Amino acid sequence: MEALLESIAKLITALATLAWPIVFAVLLVKFYAPIKALIETALARKFTIKVAGNELTMEEVSKQQIDALSDLQSKVAELEKRLGGATQEALGTAPASGKRILWVDDDPKNNSFLVASLENRGARVDTALATDEGVAMFRRSHYDVVISDMGRPEGEKAGIDLARAIKQLSPSTPIYIFCGRWAATNLRDEALAAGVTQITASGTTLARFLLT
Repeated sequence: MEALLESIAKLITALATLAWPIVFAVLLVKFYAPIKALIETALARKFTIKVAGNELTMEEVSKQQIDALSDLQSKVAELEKRLGGATQEALGTAPASGKRILWVDDDPKNNSFLVASLENRGARVDTALATDEGVAMFRRSHYDVVISDMGRPEGEKAGIDLARAIKQLSPSTPIYIFCGRWAATNLRDEALAAGVTQITASGTTLARFLLT
C-alpha cells in the first residue's frame, strides 16, 4: 500500500511538471497580443497619463514639463535682471475660482498642464477644436475668458478670425492668444487690432493674465 501511494505521488509530480509548460504555453498564446503591445509600448516609452481629460504620452509630458521649466527659468532670469539681483518678494496670484474659460485649439493636449492648473484654482475650462465650434459654444454659454491658438488647419490666422467673431458677440470678453514665438511677435499688432487682449508665447505669462 505504501509503495502504491508513493508511486501515485511520483505520477502526480511528473504530471504537474509536464503540465506547467503546457499551461504556460496556452497562456502565452492567449495573451500574446496584449503582452506584445505592452512590451512595444514600454520600448517606445508610450505609457500614457491623463491630465485635464487628455491622454498624454510620456514624451508629451516630458516636453511640456521641459517647456514650462524653460519658460519659467527665462522669466526668473528676466526678473532678476530687472531687479539687479535684489531679493524677490513672493509673487501671489488671484484665484481663478468661478471663471468659465473657453479654450480653442486644434491640439488641446499641448495645454493640458495649464488647463489642470486653472481647474485646480476653481476655473471651468471647456475646449473646442475649431473656430466654428468655439463660436457655437460661445453662443450657447456665457464665458468669462476666451483663449485661442493662432494657426489651425482652417487657417494660419484662425486665432485672429476667432477674436473678431467673439468681439461681434461680446465686445467686453477678454480674448488671449497663446501661440508660437513667431506669431506672437509678427502677428501681434494685427491680433490687438482685432480685439485680442493679449498675445503671448509664454505659458507663465498667460497664467499671470488669467489669474489676476
